[in-house]
Amino acid sequence: MQAEAVRDFLHAWWAHTLTDPDPAVPAYEVLALITEASATLTPWLNTWETLTDHAADDHLAEATAKWECDLLGDQLPWDAWENEEETRTELTAWLVRNAPARLRAHGVSGELLERIRLLGLTGRDRWEDPHWPGHRY
Repeated sequence: MQAEAVRDFLHAWWAHTLTDPDPAVPAYEVLALITEASATLTPWLNTWETLTDHAADDHLAEATAKWECDLLGDQLPWDAWENEEETRTELTAWLVRNAPARLRAHGVSGELLERIRLLGLTGRDRWEDPHWPGHRY
């Protein structure tokens, strides 16, 4: 019963964060916290995928800009207690699949869109791409 109450609170907090234009805690920090608290990323990304209003896309743009450097270096952008590689892989795949169209319509820079595209490449394909940022991660 207590676990269910905590889960309900986390879902309510996440939905509120994504729909609030100026949440008390940035969405990228809330996502890290609720992912670690619940030991799963999937339900939180599923919620974000369904919320496509201006505020949710603002948070997606902010989070992507915050995370892209770590993710391009194959690092999860927060400290994880467990399943770090699986969580990073899931987050990266979700961004590559969901972020470009939303962020293009939202008017983010072409540079950020290129970084997201690079996340979809692996190994030499990524590092030898002409749009690779040219610095080490």
